[in-house]
Amino acid sequence: MDIIGISIGAAGGVRTRPGRTSPPLTASLALGLAIGLAAILPAATLPAHAQETDASPKATVADSGPVRLTILYTQGTTDLDETAGRGGMARLAGTIRQERAAHPNLLVLHGGQTLAPSVLAFYDQGAHIIDLLNGMTIDAMAALNREYHHGDDRLSARAFEAGFPIVTTNAVDRSTGRTPDGLEEAVVLTAGPLRIGVMAATPVLTRETTRTQRTEFRDPVRALAAKAAALRADGVDLVVAMTGYAGDTHRSVLAARPADIVLYQDRSRPFAVEYDGRFLSATVGPQAAWVLALDLTMQRTAGPDGQPVVTWTPAPRLIDTATVAPDPAVLIQARAYAARLDTMLRMEVGRLSAPLDTRKESLRTGENAFANAVVDTLREALDSDVALFNGGGIRGDRQYPAGTLLTRRDIYTELPFHDVGVVLDVSGQQLWDVVESGVSAVEQLQGRFPHLSNAQAEIDLGRPPGQRLRSLSVGGKPVALSGRYRLATSSFLAAGGDGYGILAGAPRLVEDRNTEFVSTQMIDQIARSGEFVPRLDGRMTVRR
Repeated sequence: MDIIGISIGAAGGVRTRPGRTSPPLTASLALGLAIGLAAILPAATLPAHAQETDASPKATVADSGPVRLTILYTQGTTDLDETAGRGGMARLAGTIRQERAAHPNLLVLHGGQTLAPSVLAFYDQGAHIIDLLNGMTIDAMAALNREYHHGDDRLSARAFEAGFPIVTTNAVDRSTGRTPDGLEEAVVLTAGPLRIGVMAATPVLTRETTRTQRTEFRDPVRALAAKAAALRADGVDLVVAMTGYAGDTHRSVLAARPADIVLYQDRSRPFAVEYDGRFLSATVGPQAAWVLALDLTMQRTAGPDGQPVVTWTPAPRLIDTATVAPDPAVLIQARAYAARLDTMLRMEVGRLSAPLDTRKESLRTGENAFANAVVDTLREALDSDVALFNGGGIRGDRQYPAGTLLTRRDIYTELPFHDVGVVLDVSGQQLWDVVESGVSAVEQLQGRFPHLSNAQAEIDLGRPPGQRLRSLSVGGKPVALSGRYRLATSSFLAAGGDGYGILAGAPRLVEDRNTEFVSTQMIDQIARSGEFVPRLDGRMTVRR
Protein backbone atom coordinates (compact mmCIF):
# COMPACT_ATOMS: atom_id res chain seq x y z
CA MET A 1 0.00 0.00 0.00
CA ASP A 2 1.24 3.46 -0.84
CA ILE A 3 1.95 5.74 2.09
CA ILE A 4 1.33 9.27 0.89
CA GLY A 5 0.89 12.82 2.01
CA ILE A 6 3.00 12.85 5.17
CA SER A 7 4.50 16.23 5.93
CA ILE A 8 5.90 17.31 9.27
CA GLY A 9 6.80 20.78 10.43
CA ALA A 10 7.73 22.22 13.81
CA ALA A 11 6.85 19.98 16.68
CA GLY A 12 4.90 20.13 19.88
CA GLY A 13 1.54 21.57 18.88
CA VAL A 14 0.78 24.23 21.50
CA ARG A 15 -2.65 25.62 22.27
CA THR A 16 -3.67 28.11 24.91
CA ARG A 17 -7.12 29.32 25.81
CA PRO A 18 -8.78 31.71 23.32
CA GLY A 19 -7.38 35.19 23.39
CA ARG A 20 -3.94 34.07 24.53
CA THR A 21 -0.80 33.45 22.52
CA SER A 22 2.18 31.29 23.20
CA PRO A 23 5.71 31.30 21.80
CA PRO A 24 6.35 29.00 18.82
CA LEU A 25 8.19 25.78 19.40
CA THR A 26 11.04 24.69 17.18
CA ALA A 27 11.81 21.25 18.51
CA SER A 28 11.87 18.56 15.86
CA LEU A 29 9.32 15.78 15.67
CA ALA A 30 10.31 12.20 15.04
CA LEU A 31 7.50 10.61 13.08
CA GLY A 32 7.21 6.87 13.56
CA LEU A 33 5.26 4.55 11.33
CA ALA A 34 4.86 1.01 12.62
CA ILE A 35 3.06 -1.19 10.13
CA GLY A 36 1.73 -4.56 11.14
CA LEU A 37 1.30 -5.45 14.79
CA ALA A 38 1.27 -9.19 14.52
CA ALA A 39 0.86 -10.55 18.02
CA ILE A 40 -2.46 -10.87 19.79
CA LEU A 41 -2.00 -9.41 23.26
CA PRO A 42 -3.99 -10.39 26.35
CA ALA A 43 -7.55 -9.12 26.52
CA ALA A 44 -7.75 -5.52 27.64
CA THR A 45 -9.39 -4.44 30.85
CA LEU A 46 -11.87 -1.60 30.88
CA PRO A 47 -10.36 1.54 29.30
CA ALA A 48 -8.94 4.22 31.56
CA HIS A 49 -11.27 6.84 30.16
CA ALA A 50 -14.96 7.56 30.05
CA GLN A 51 -17.51 9.89 28.57
CA GLU A 52 -18.11 12.82 30.86
CA THR A 53 -21.45 13.75 32.34
CA ASP A 54 -22.48 17.15 33.66
CA ALA A 55 -21.39 15.96 37.10
CA SER A 56 -17.91 14.95 35.97
CA PRO A 57 -15.20 16.94 37.79
CA LYS A 58 -13.29 19.35 35.59
CA ALA A 59 -9.51 19.19 35.59
CA THR A 60 -7.63 21.92 37.39
CA VAL A 61 -4.86 24.02 35.88
CA ALA A 62 -1.99 21.94 37.17
CA ASP A 63 0.97 20.19 35.63
CA SER A 64 -0.43 16.91 34.39
CA GLY A 65 2.95 15.39 33.71
CA PRO A 66 3.43 13.62 30.37
CA VAL A 67 0.33 11.65 29.39
CA ARG A 68 0.41 9.15 26.56
CA LEU A 69 -2.81 8.93 24.59
CA THR A 70 -3.52 6.79 21.53
CA ILE A 71 -6.34 7.63 19.13
CA LEU A 72 -7.44 4.75 16.92
CA TYR A 73 -9.39 5.73 13.80
CA THR A 74 -11.32 3.74 11.22
CA GLN A 75 -14.27 4.44 8.92
CA GLY A 76 -16.56 2.99 6.26
CA THR A 77 -16.87 -0.49 7.77
CA THR A 78 -19.86 -1.88 5.87
CA ASP A 79 -18.30 -5.28 5.07
CA LEU A 80 -18.68 -8.08 7.60
CA ASP A 81 -15.98 -10.27 6.09
CA GLU A 82 -12.34 -9.63 5.32
CA THR A 83 -11.07 -9.14 1.78
CA ALA A 84 -7.77 -10.74 0.77
CA GLY A 85 -6.95 -11.33 4.42
CA ARG A 86 -7.50 -7.74 5.53
CA GLY A 87 -10.32 -5.80 7.14
CA GLY A 88 -13.75 -6.98 8.18
CA MET A 89 -15.38 -6.69 11.57
CA ALA A 90 -13.48 -9.48 13.33
CA ARG A 91 -10.03 -8.12 12.39
CA LEU A 92 -11.11 -4.62 13.43
CA ALA A 93 -12.22 -5.99 16.80
CA GLY A 94 -8.92 -7.84 17.16
CA THR A 95 -7.00 -4.65 16.41
CA ILE A 96 -8.94 -2.68 19.02
CA ARG A 97 -8.42 -5.38 21.64
CA GLN A 98 -4.70 -5.50 20.88
CA GLU A 99 -4.34 -1.72 21.12
CA ARG A 100 -6.30 -1.52 24.38
CA ALA A 101 -3.98 -4.08 25.93
CA ALA A 102 -0.92 -2.09 24.87
CA HIS A 103 -2.22 1.45 25.49
CA PRO A 104 -4.23 2.13 28.67
CA ASN A 105 -5.29 5.57 27.42
CA LEU A 106 -6.93 4.57 24.14
CA LEU A 107 -9.75 6.40 22.37
CA VAL A 108 -11.41 4.51 19.51
CA LEU A 109 -13.07 6.88 17.04
CA HIS A 110 -15.18 5.57 14.18
CA GLY A 111 -15.60 7.98 11.28
CA GLY A 112 -19.04 6.69 10.25
CA GLN A 113 -20.15 5.84 6.69
CA THR A 114 -21.02 2.40 8.01
CA LEU A 115 -24.81 1.99 8.34
CA ALA A 116 -25.28 1.81 4.54
CA PRO A 117 -25.09 0.61 1.88
CA SER A 118 -24.96 -3.16 2.23
CA VAL A 119 -27.22 -6.08 1.48
CA LEU A 120 -27.89 -6.82 5.14
CA ALA A 121 -28.55 -3.14 5.87
CA PHE A 122 -31.29 -3.29 3.23
CA TYR A 123 -33.20 -5.50 5.67
CA ASP A 124 -32.23 -4.17 9.10
CA GLN A 125 -31.25 -0.55 8.33
CA GLY A 126 -27.81 -0.99 9.88
CA ALA A 127 -28.83 -2.63 13.17
CA HIS A 128 -26.29 -5.42 12.70
CA ILE A 129 -23.45 -2.88 12.39
CA ILE A 130 -24.37 -1.28 15.72
CA ASP A 131 -24.63 -4.71 17.33
CA LEU A 132 -21.14 -5.64 16.15
CA LEU A 133 -19.59 -2.29 17.11
CA ASN A 134 -21.15 -2.53 20.58
CA GLY A 135 -18.79 -5.43 21.22
CA MET A 136 -15.69 -3.43 20.33
CA THR A 137 -15.69 -0.65 22.97
CA ILE A 138 -16.02 2.18 20.45
CA ASP A 139 -15.75 5.56 22.20
CA ALA A 140 -17.52 7.75 19.62
CA MET A 141 -18.77 7.53 16.05
CA ALA A 142 -19.50 10.24 13.49
CA ALA A 143 -22.91 10.47 11.84
CA LEU A 144 -22.13 11.19 8.20
CA ASN A 145 -24.30 11.02 5.09
CA ARG A 146 -24.59 7.24 4.90
CA GLU A 147 -25.83 7.10 8.49
CA TYR A 148 -28.88 9.01 7.24
CA HIS A 149 -29.59 6.74 4.26
CA HIS A 150 -32.44 4.99 6.06
CA GLY A 151 -33.98 8.23 7.34
CA ASP A 152 -34.01 10.32 10.51
CA ASP A 153 -36.05 7.90 12.60
CA ARG A 154 -33.91 4.90 11.73
CA LEU A 155 -30.72 6.73 12.65
CA SER A 156 -32.23 7.79 15.97
CA ALA A 157 -33.18 4.15 16.61
CA ARG A 158 -29.63 3.01 15.84
CA ALA A 159 -28.24 5.73 18.13
CA PHE A 160 -30.39 4.55 21.04
CA GLU A 161 -29.20 0.98 20.42
CA ALA A 162 -25.54 2.00 20.39
CA GLY A 163 -23.46 1.64 23.53
CA PHE A 164 -21.39 4.63 22.41
CA PRO A 165 -22.25 8.21 21.37
CA ILE A 166 -23.00 8.97 17.73
CA VAL A 167 -21.99 12.54 17.02
CA THR A 168 -23.10 15.26 14.60
CA THR A 169 -22.17 18.84 15.38
CA ASN A 170 -24.04 20.57 12.56
CA ALA A 171 -27.32 18.64 12.30
CA VAL A 172 -30.44 19.90 14.07
CA ASP A 173 -34.06 18.82 14.24
CA ARG A 174 -36.11 21.49 12.45
CA SER A 175 -38.95 21.17 14.94
CA THR A 176 -36.80 21.71 18.03
CA GLY A 177 -33.66 23.45 16.80
CA ARG A 178 -31.65 20.89 18.76
CA THR A 179 -29.46 17.91 17.91
CA PRO A 180 -31.70 15.05 16.66
CA ASP A 181 -32.93 12.49 19.17
CA GLY A 182 -30.31 10.00 20.26
CA LEU A 183 -27.39 11.88 18.72
CA GLU A 184 -24.81 14.09 20.41
CA GLU A 185 -23.56 17.50 19.30
CA ALA A 186 -20.15 16.67 20.79
CA VAL A 187 -18.72 14.47 23.52
CA VAL A 188 -15.92 14.95 26.01
CA LEU A 189 -13.79 11.89 26.76
CA THR A 190 -11.10 11.61 29.42
CA ALA A 191 -7.60 10.20 29.12
CA GLY A 192 -5.98 10.23 32.53
CA PRO A 193 -6.16 13.86 33.71
CA LEU A 194 -6.78 15.21 30.20
CA ARG A 195 -10.12 15.94 28.51
CA ILE A 196 -10.63 15.32 24.79
CA GLY A 197 -13.51 16.92 22.90
CA VAL A 198 -14.87 15.03 19.88
CA MET A 199 -17.01 16.63 17.14
CA ALA A 200 -18.28 15.53 13.73
CA ALA A 201 -19.37 17.43 10.63
CA THR A 202 -22.13 15.82 8.58
CA PRO A 203 -21.90 16.88 4.91
CA VAL A 204 -24.62 19.39 3.94
CA LEU A 205 -25.14 17.34 0.76
CA THR A 206 -26.80 14.74 3.01
CA ARG A 207 -30.13 16.56 2.73
CA GLU A 208 -30.14 15.93 -1.04
CA THR A 209 -28.85 12.37 -1.08
CA THR A 210 -30.76 10.72 1.78
CA ARG A 211 -34.25 10.39 3.23
CA THR A 212 -34.03 13.08 5.88
CA GLN A 213 -37.43 14.57 6.61
CA ARG A 214 -36.84 16.65 9.72
CA THR A 215 -33.11 17.29 9.87
CA GLU A 216 -31.39 20.51 8.85
CA PHE A 217 -27.67 20.41 8.11
CA ARG A 218 -25.99 23.69 8.95
CA ASP A 219 -22.70 25.03 7.66
CA PRO A 220 -20.15 22.52 8.99
CA VAL A 221 -17.25 24.94 9.38
CA ARG A 222 -19.27 27.45 11.40
CA ALA A 223 -20.79 24.73 13.55
CA LEU A 224 -17.42 23.12 14.28
CA ALA A 225 -15.74 26.44 15.04
CA ALA A 226 -18.47 27.50 17.46
CA LYS A 227 -18.52 24.16 19.27
CA ALA A 228 -14.72 23.97 19.46
CA ALA A 229 -14.65 27.42 21.08
CA ALA A 230 -17.24 26.30 23.62
CA LEU A 231 -15.31 23.11 24.40
CA ARG A 232 -12.07 25.00 24.90
CA ALA A 233 -13.79 27.57 27.11
CA ASP A 234 -15.01 24.64 29.21
CA GLY A 235 -11.44 23.45 29.73
CA VAL A 236 -11.10 20.73 27.10
CA ASP A 237 -7.43 20.07 26.41
CA LEU A 238 -7.61 18.70 22.84
CA VAL A 239 -10.34 18.99 20.20
CA VAL A 240 -10.79 16.33 17.51
CA ALA A 241 -13.19 16.61 14.55
CA MET A 242 -14.29 13.92 12.10
CA THR A 243 -15.83 14.50 8.68
CA GLY A 244 -16.37 13.01 5.21
CA TYR A 245 -15.81 13.87 1.58
CA ALA A 246 -19.38 14.31 0.27
CA GLY A 247 -19.70 17.75 -1.27
CA ASP A 248 -15.98 18.28 -0.57
CA THR A 249 -16.82 18.88 3.09
CA HIS A 250 -13.42 17.60 4.14
CA ARG A 251 -11.65 20.24 2.06
CA SER A 252 -13.52 23.15 3.65
CA VAL A 253 -13.00 21.73 7.14
CA LEU A 254 -9.28 21.16 6.54
CA ALA A 255 -8.88 24.71 5.25
CA ALA A 256 -10.65 26.18 8.30
CA ARG A 257 -8.80 24.09 10.93
CA PRO A 258 -11.56 24.27 13.56
CA ALA A 259 -9.96 21.56 15.72
CA ASP A 260 -6.49 20.48 16.80
CA ILE A 261 -6.91 17.22 14.88
CA VAL A 262 -9.17 16.55 11.89
CA LEU A 263 -9.78 12.94 10.89
CA TYR A 264 -11.38 12.81 7.46
CA GLN A 265 -12.31 10.58 4.54
CA ASP A 266 -10.87 10.98 1.06
CA ARG A 267 -11.45 8.42 -1.69
CA SER A 268 -8.27 9.48 -3.49
CA ARG A 269 -5.94 9.00 -0.50
CA PRO A 270 -5.70 5.57 1.13
CA PHE A 271 -3.57 7.03 3.90
CA ALA A 272 -2.18 10.45 4.75
CA VAL A 273 -0.94 12.34 7.78
CA GLU A 274 0.02 16.02 7.76
CA TYR A 275 1.28 17.95 10.76
CA ASP A 276 2.77 21.45 10.97
CA GLY A 277 3.45 21.72 14.68
CA ARG A 278 0.00 22.96 15.66
CA PHE A 279 -2.56 21.20 13.48
CA LEU A 280 -2.76 17.56 12.43
CA SER A 281 -4.95 16.04 9.73
CA ALA A 282 -5.16 12.37 8.83
CA THR A 283 -7.12 9.93 6.70
CA VAL A 284 -7.22 6.19 6.18
CA GLY A 285 -9.14 3.99 3.77
CA PRO A 286 -12.42 2.16 4.51
CA GLN A 287 -13.29 -1.37 5.65
CA ALA A 288 -10.52 -1.50 8.31
CA ALA A 289 -8.01 -2.99 5.90
CA TRP A 290 -5.61 -0.59 7.59
CA VAL A 291 -6.30 1.25 10.85
CA LEU A 292 -4.76 4.58 11.80
CA ALA A 293 -3.19 4.99 15.24
CA LEU A 294 -2.05 8.37 16.55
CA ASP A 295 0.22 8.06 19.58
CA LEU A 296 0.19 11.43 21.36
CA THR A 297 2.42 12.58 24.18
CA MET A 298 0.52 15.36 25.95
CA GLN A 299 1.17 17.63 28.90
CA ARG A 300 -0.81 20.40 30.55
CA THR A 301 1.02 23.12 32.48
CA ALA A 302 0.09 26.48 33.93
CA GLY A 303 1.42 29.41 31.91
CA PRO A 304 2.90 32.61 33.41
CA ASP A 305 -0.56 34.20 33.41
CA GLY A 306 -2.14 31.23 35.13
CA GLN A 307 -3.85 30.03 31.96
CA PRO A 308 -3.40 26.37 31.01
CA VAL A 309 -1.01 25.52 28.21
CA VAL A 310 -1.26 22.12 26.51
CA THR A 311 1.60 20.72 24.45
CA TRP A 312 1.35 17.56 22.38
CA THR A 313 3.51 15.66 19.93
CA PRO A 314 2.16 12.95 17.60
CA ALA A 315 3.66 9.72 16.33
CA PRO A 316 1.37 8.14 13.70
CA ARG A 317 1.25 4.41 13.03
CA LEU A 318 -0.51 2.46 10.29
CA ILE A 319 -1.76 -0.95 11.41
CA ASP A 320 -2.07 -3.62 8.74
CA THR A 321 -5.00 -5.74 9.94
CA ALA A 322 -3.68 -8.68 7.93
CA THR A 323 -1.16 -9.07 10.76
CA VAL A 324 -3.84 -9.10 13.48
CA ALA A 325 -5.79 -12.23 14.34
CA PRO A 326 -9.58 -11.87 14.10
CA ASP A 327 -11.43 -11.54 17.39
CA PRO A 328 -13.03 -14.99 17.88
CA ALA A 329 -16.29 -13.74 19.42
CA VAL A 330 -16.90 -11.08 16.80
CA LEU A 331 -15.95 -13.54 14.05
CA ILE A 332 -18.69 -15.91 15.23
CA GLN A 333 -21.14 -13.02 15.50
CA ALA A 334 -20.37 -11.70 12.01
CA ARG A 335 -20.64 -15.15 10.47
CA ALA A 336 -24.00 -15.67 12.16
CA TYR A 337 -25.34 -12.50 10.57
CA ALA A 338 -24.03 -13.53 7.18
CA ALA A 339 -25.53 -17.01 7.49
CA ARG A 340 -29.03 -15.67 8.19
CA LEU A 341 -29.31 -14.27 4.70
CA ASP A 342 -27.03 -16.58 2.79
CA THR A 343 -29.59 -19.20 1.75
CA MET A 344 -32.04 -16.67 0.38
CA LEU A 345 -29.42 -14.48 -1.28
CA ARG A 346 -27.81 -17.42 -3.07
CA MET A 347 -30.99 -18.00 -5.07
CA GLU A 348 -30.21 -17.66 -8.77
CA VAL A 349 -32.03 -14.99 -10.79
CA GLY A 350 -30.65 -15.18 -14.33
CA ARG A 351 -27.57 -15.43 -16.51
CA LEU A 352 -25.78 -12.44 -18.05
CA SER A 353 -25.56 -12.64 -21.84
CA ALA A 354 -22.92 -9.90 -22.12
CA PRO A 355 -20.45 -8.05 -19.86
CA LEU A 356 -21.94 -5.54 -17.40
CA ASP A 357 -20.34 -2.50 -15.75
CA THR A 358 -21.79 -0.89 -12.60
CA ARG A 359 -18.77 1.16 -11.60
CA LYS A 360 -19.48 4.67 -10.38
CA GLU A 361 -17.76 6.36 -13.32
CA SER A 362 -19.92 4.40 -15.76
CA LEU A 363 -23.19 5.14 -13.95
CA ARG A 364 -22.64 8.84 -13.34
CA THR A 365 -21.26 10.06 -16.65
CA GLY A 366 -23.41 8.54 -19.38
CA GLU A 367 -25.75 5.80 -20.54
CA ASN A 368 -25.36 2.52 -18.65
CA ALA A 369 -26.80 -0.89 -19.48
CA PHE A 370 -27.74 -1.85 -15.91
CA ALA A 371 -29.37 1.54 -15.32
CA ASN A 372 -31.28 1.11 -18.58
CA ALA A 373 -32.66 -2.20 -17.32
CA VAL A 374 -33.64 -0.69 -13.97
CA VAL A 375 -35.46 2.28 -15.45
CA ASP A 376 -37.14 0.19 -18.16
CA THR A 377 -38.37 -2.22 -15.49
CA LEU A 378 -39.70 0.69 -13.45
CA ARG A 379 -41.63 2.14 -16.41
CA GLU A 380 -43.09 -1.21 -17.41
CA ALA A 381 -44.16 -2.09 -13.87
CA LEU A 382 -45.91 1.25 -13.37
CA ASP A 383 -47.31 1.72 -16.89
CA SER A 384 -45.92 5.23 -17.29
CA ASP A 385 -45.02 7.45 -20.25
CA VAL A 386 -41.42 7.93 -19.15
CA ALA A 387 -39.23 6.80 -16.26
CA LEU A 388 -36.29 8.32 -14.39
CA PHE A 389 -33.69 6.77 -12.07
CA ASN A 390 -30.49 8.22 -10.65
CA GLY A 391 -27.05 6.69 -11.12
CA GLY A 392 -26.36 7.05 -7.39
CA GLY A 393 -29.13 4.57 -6.62
CA ILE A 394 -26.95 1.77 -8.06
CA ARG A 395 -24.06 0.82 -5.76
CA GLY A 396 -22.42 -2.47 -6.76
CA ASP A 397 -19.37 -0.71 -8.25
CA ARG A 398 -18.10 -3.78 -10.09
CA GLN A 399 -17.71 -5.42 -13.49
CA TYR A 400 -19.42 -8.70 -14.41
CA PRO A 401 -18.15 -10.94 -17.22
CA ALA A 402 -20.55 -12.44 -19.74
CA GLY A 403 -22.03 -15.68 -18.47
CA THR A 404 -22.18 -14.59 -14.83
CA LEU A 405 -25.06 -16.26 -13.02
CA LEU A 406 -26.70 -13.40 -11.15
CA THR A 407 -28.13 -14.07 -7.70
CA ARG A 408 -30.43 -12.14 -5.41
CA ARG A 409 -27.31 -11.02 -3.55
CA ASP A 410 -25.99 -9.36 -6.72
CA ILE A 411 -29.21 -7.42 -7.30
CA TYR A 412 -29.53 -6.32 -3.68
CA THR A 413 -25.89 -5.26 -3.72
CA GLU A 414 -26.55 -3.15 -6.79
CA LEU A 415 -29.84 -1.74 -5.44
CA PRO A 416 -29.33 -1.66 -1.66
CA PHE A 417 -31.80 1.09 -0.78
CA HIS A 418 -35.48 0.92 0.10
CA ASP A 419 -36.58 2.62 -3.11
CA VAL A 420 -40.10 1.87 -4.29
CA GLY A 421 -41.76 3.06 -7.46
CA VAL A 422 -43.89 6.21 -7.64
CA VAL A 423 -45.78 7.74 -10.57
CA LEU A 424 -45.90 11.53 -10.77
CA ASP A 425 -47.90 13.89 -12.95
CA VAL A 426 -45.35 16.31 -14.44
CA SER A 427 -45.33 18.89 -17.19
CA GLY A 428 -42.96 18.72 -20.11
CA GLN A 429 -41.18 21.76 -18.71
CA GLN A 430 -40.68 20.02 -15.36
CA LEU A 431 -39.32 16.95 -17.13
CA TRP A 432 -36.88 19.11 -19.08
CA ASP A 433 -35.77 20.91 -15.91
CA VAL A 434 -35.32 17.61 -14.06
CA VAL A 435 -32.98 16.20 -16.71
CA GLU A 436 -31.13 19.53 -16.92
CA SER A 437 -30.57 19.46 -13.16
CA GLY A 438 -29.45 15.84 -13.31
CA VAL A 439 -26.55 16.61 -15.67
CA SER A 440 -25.37 19.71 -13.80
CA ALA A 441 -22.64 17.98 -11.78
CA VAL A 442 -21.28 15.23 -14.03
CA GLU A 443 -17.70 16.36 -13.45
CA GLN A 444 -18.08 15.72 -9.70
CA LEU A 445 -19.53 12.22 -10.33
CA GLN A 446 -22.59 13.11 -8.28
CA GLY A 447 -25.27 10.47 -7.99
CA ARG A 448 -28.00 12.62 -9.52
CA PHE A 449 -27.02 11.69 -13.10
CA PRO A 450 -30.35 10.78 -14.81
CA HIS A 451 -31.18 7.55 -16.59
CA LEU A 452 -34.33 7.53 -18.72
CA SER A 453 -36.77 5.05 -20.23
CA ASN A 454 -38.85 5.76 -23.37
CA ALA A 455 -36.94 9.02 -23.70
CA GLN A 456 -33.90 10.28 -25.55
CA ALA A 457 -31.67 13.11 -24.36
CA GLU A 458 -28.77 14.93 -25.99
CA ILE A 459 -26.34 16.49 -23.52
CA ASP A 460 -23.38 18.80 -24.13
CA LEU A 461 -20.96 18.93 -21.20
CA GLY A 462 -19.02 21.68 -22.94
CA ARG A 463 -21.81 24.06 -21.99
CA PRO A 464 -22.28 25.48 -18.47
CA PRO A 465 -24.63 23.80 -15.97
CA GLY A 466 -28.21 24.81 -16.64
CA GLN A 467 -27.63 24.92 -20.40
CA ARG A 468 -26.42 21.39 -21.12
CA LEU A 469 -29.61 19.68 -22.30
CA ARG A 470 -29.79 20.23 -26.06
CA SER A 471 -32.79 18.06 -26.87
CA LEU A 472 -35.28 15.78 -25.10
CA SER A 473 -37.91 13.51 -26.60
CA VAL A 474 -40.46 11.10 -25.16
CA GLY A 475 -41.77 8.20 -27.21
CA GLY A 476 -39.84 9.43 -30.23
CA LYS A 477 -41.43 12.90 -30.19
CA PRO A 478 -39.90 16.17 -28.89
CA VAL A 479 -41.11 16.83 -25.37
CA ALA A 480 -44.09 19.18 -25.27
CA LEU A 481 -43.22 21.71 -22.58
CA SER A 482 -46.88 22.43 -21.87
CA GLY A 483 -47.90 18.77 -22.07
CA ARG A 484 -48.45 16.34 -19.19
CA TYR A 485 -46.56 13.08 -18.64
CA ARG A 486 -46.82 10.11 -16.30
CA LEU A 487 -43.30 9.92 -14.82
CA ALA A 488 -42.25 6.76 -12.99
CA THR A 489 -39.39 7.24 -10.57
CA SER A 490 -38.17 6.12 -7.15
CA SER A 491 -39.76 7.30 -3.92
CA PHE A 492 -36.42 8.87 -3.05
CA LEU A 493 -36.31 11.09 -6.13
CA ALA A 494 -40.04 11.82 -5.89
CA ALA A 495 -39.39 13.32 -2.45
CA GLY A 496 -36.77 15.67 -3.92
CA GLY A 497 -33.70 13.58 -3.11
CA ASP A 498 -30.34 13.88 -4.88
CA GLY A 499 -31.07 17.44 -6.00
CA TYR A 500 -34.42 16.66 -7.65
CA GLY A 501 -36.38 19.20 -5.62
CA ILE A 502 -38.47 19.97 -8.72
CA LEU A 503 -40.29 16.66 -8.22
CA ALA A 504 -41.16 17.14 -4.55
CA GLY A 505 -44.38 19.05 -5.25
CA ALA A 506 -45.59 17.04 -8.24
CA PRO A 507 -48.99 15.31 -7.84
CA ARG A 508 -48.70 11.57 -7.20
CA LEU A 509 -50.73 9.30 -9.43
CA VAL A 510 -49.38 6.11 -7.82
CA GLU A 511 -48.23 6.26 -4.20
CA ASP A 512 -45.14 4.48 -2.89
CA ARG A 513 -47.17 2.40 -0.45
CA ASN A 514 -48.82 0.65 -3.40
CA THR A 515 -45.67 -0.59 -5.18
CA GLU A 516 -42.73 -2.96 -4.72
CA PHE A 517 -39.08 -2.20 -4.06
CA VAL A 518 -37.19 -1.39 -7.25
CA SER A 519 -34.78 -4.25 -6.42
CA THR A 520 -37.67 -6.71 -6.13
CA GLN A 521 -39.05 -5.55 -9.48
CA MET A 522 -35.64 -6.12 -11.08
CA ILE A 523 -35.35 -9.63 -9.63
CA ASP A 524 -38.80 -10.55 -10.92
CA GLN A 525 -38.08 -9.09 -14.37
CA ILE A 526 -34.83 -11.04 -14.85
CA ALA A 527 -36.27 -14.25 -13.39
CA ARG A 528 -39.13 -14.32 -15.92
CA SER A 529 -36.77 -15.22 -18.75
CA GLY A 530 -33.80 -16.43 -16.73
CA GLU A 531 -31.53 -14.19 -18.77
CA PHE A 532 -30.30 -10.61 -18.45
CA VAL A 533 -29.36 -8.99 -21.75
CA PRO A 534 -27.53 -5.67 -21.13
CA ARG A 535 -28.41 -3.09 -23.79
CA LEU A 536 -27.16 0.32 -24.81
CA ASP A 537 -29.45 1.97 -27.36
CA GLY A 538 -28.25 5.56 -27.56
CA ARG A 539 -30.99 7.01 -25.37
CA MET A 540 -28.40 9.23 -23.64
CA THR A 541 -25.98 11.03 -25.96
CA VAL A 542 -23.29 12.84 -23.98
CA ARG A 543 -20.86 15.16 -25.74
CA ARG A 544 -17.70 16.24 -23.96
